[in-house]
Amino acid sequence: MKKIEHEGVVEEVRGNQIKVKIVSESACASCHVKSACTMADSQEKEIDVESMENVKPGQHVMVVGTDSQGLKAALLAYVLPVVLVLVVLAVTYAVTGNENLSGFLSLLVLVPYFFTIKLAGKAMRKSFTFTIKTINE
Repeated sequence: MKKIEHEGVVEEVRGNQIKVKIVSESACASCHVKSACTMADSQEKEIDVESMENVKPGQHVMVVGTDSQGLKAALLAYVLPVVLVLVVLAVTYAVTGNENLSGFLSLLVLVPYFFTIKLAGKAMRKSFTFTIKTINE
């Protein structure tokens, strides 16, 4: 099983709950000509990790997840919404013949989809588990 690793900094430790801040960069952000391009993009994200590692705030660690978790996240965030939009668009247009209504409803269907994803947050946290490794500096 392939691993995905991101370097991060421990923000907070509460018992075995550790909050780690990572900087997520696109491939463009690490490019040597990124200053000449508007595509460079990086975001700070906070990851909650349950671990028994002995770490302190400010310490650099490696957050480790599995490749399959990345694929699952991409499926839920990108692939399924696009498929849902296309299905609703095709079915609504086939039934009504109205392009405006079909387009509106196909976009409107994303509201309950992402609301459901938000409500399922606790269940998703259980399926998206991360571990940390300390970095020896």
